[in-house]
Amino acid sequence: MKDFKVAILMSTYNGELYIRQQIDSIIHQSYSNWILYIRDDGSNDQTVKIIEEYSKKYDNIVFFNKDNIENYGVVHSFLELLQKVNADFYMFADQDDYWKENKVLDTLHLMLSEPYDNLPICVHTNLTAVDKTLKNEVVTEPKRVWSSFQKVLFSNCVTGCTVMINNGLKNKIKFDNIRYQNVVMHDWWVALIASQFGKLVYLKKSTMLYRQHGDNVDGSQKKNTIGWLFHRLTHYDYDRLQMRKNITMINEFSHNYIEELSGKDKEYVKRYSQLVNKSSFLHNLLLGIQCPPQERTIGGCLFFVYLITFFYKDLLYLGLKP
Repeated sequence: MKDFKVAILMSTYNGELYIRQQIDSIIHQSYSNWILYIRDDGSNDQTVKIIEEYSKKYDNIVFFNKDNIENYGVVHSFLELLQKVNADFYMFADQDDYWKENKVLDTLHLMLSEPYDNLPICVHTNLTAVDKTLKNEVVTEPKRVWSSFQKVLFSNCVTGCTVMINNGLKNKIKFDNIRYQNVVMHDWWVALIASQFGKLVYLKKSTMLYRQHGDNVDGSQKKNTIGWLFHRLTHYDYDRLQMRKNITMINEFSHNYIEELSGKDKEYVKRYSQLVNKSSFLHNLLLGIQCPPQERTIGGCLFFVYLITFFYKDLLYLGLKP
């Protein structure tokens, strides 16, 4: 196998508790032709000192913004790295996880089995959710994945820290045109691009330990209890926020790519992006009937239509252009 250069991109923010374990797990990868680029997003703990320590010790660990530490936010921070770094393939790394030793190799093998020279490709893998000690597996639902653009448009199944992308996908990102505040997460953005213009590929094998801590663990343990379900049925603040974020990102995708779309995909993007200045109860209900959101379940689809219909005024206050 040709020795491909892999750029591992890590954005950090106050990650002093777990970043050493993460970097050490990358150092011990079985595939060795990688460079770790770390961009700190304005930490005020010991994270910067830890990054400096590793970058001085290892030639293949680069402190990307050592002399210009500024807070961009997670989406812009990761995509800034992706824009400025050059390699054959690119992977995203969170600061608090732990990579299994064959993560890079296994993901690269699957990437190389795809037409990576011709299409934008995003490979993402399974993961193992663990507690903050990395020792006890957290009970989670089985991972469900999909690759069709219309499904990805409404629901992301790609976890950024499992991703590898090629230059075909990187070159499709319009870095200078993106309004970063409108992108929910960088992984969802690359998944949208891959599913529309190339290919979204899933590796069933778990390649990493995904650390759950704080509210994440509490949330996973309480989910699907009677109390949790009752709360979801009577409190819509979170769901309304997620709906607004979803429509905002569809609007941003339209802003960047609408002229490159066609058929039903174009209709979906165009009509849902227009909700930011063309919403009413009847208009949104009709949209939900004619272009039902391709959620994972029928219940999810109906609930999304309910949200855009009964809370249509939420969308008119977003201040976006169609």
